[in-house]
Amino acid sequence: VLPGVRAGSEKESKAPLECPMCQGRVEKIEGEVAYRCINKNCYAVNLRNLTHWSSRNAMDIDGLGPKIIEQLMKQGLIKDISDFFKLTVGDLKPLERFADKSADNLVAAIEAKKEVDLARFIYSLGIRHVGEESALSLTKHFGSLEKIKSASLEEINKIYDFGEVMAKSAYEWFHDKNNLELLARLSAAGV
Repeated sequence: VLPGVRAGSEKESKAPLECPMCQGRVEKIEGEVAYRCINKNCYAVNLRNLTHWSSRNAMDIDGLGPKIIEQLMKQGLIKDISDFFKLTVGDLKPLERFADKSADNLVAAIEAKKEVDLARFIYSLGIRHVGEESALSLTKHFGSLEKIKSASLEEINKIYDFGEVMAKSAYEWFHDKNNLELLARLSAAGV
């Protein structure tokens, strides 16, 4: 049989009914191929969100990679992105891979990201369907986080390169109680 040609002996695979990490419900999102865990408290979902936040294209926090984030989660030091800004050298020094200098460097790298470009900040939030370009479009169109938060679905949908799915996703994110509480915690941390 040639590569890429079906032989007829293939077996149909079944989509998972529950997340292998948290045993939460898995759903297929309408119009998408992938199935996703919908448990916002899922360890894997949270790890992915925290890793995205610190990644090079997002906040670009030097020294804060997936292994360090996972270690911080397992130690109970971080639960959401606002917790990064509460970390102290004293929290980090007892952990594996941290000495005085590396703990100082990480705390300084996080502290340096309290002031970032609004488009980078919005992209870093990990809003579904909102990439770097659309975060920039949101920023240019509204000019401030407060105006984005108060924008209607219709106003967001008027952005030139936004479609209905992207507009709805951004609108819902900025009107979700938990996300607004997260933004308030970030603001209280000086971000």
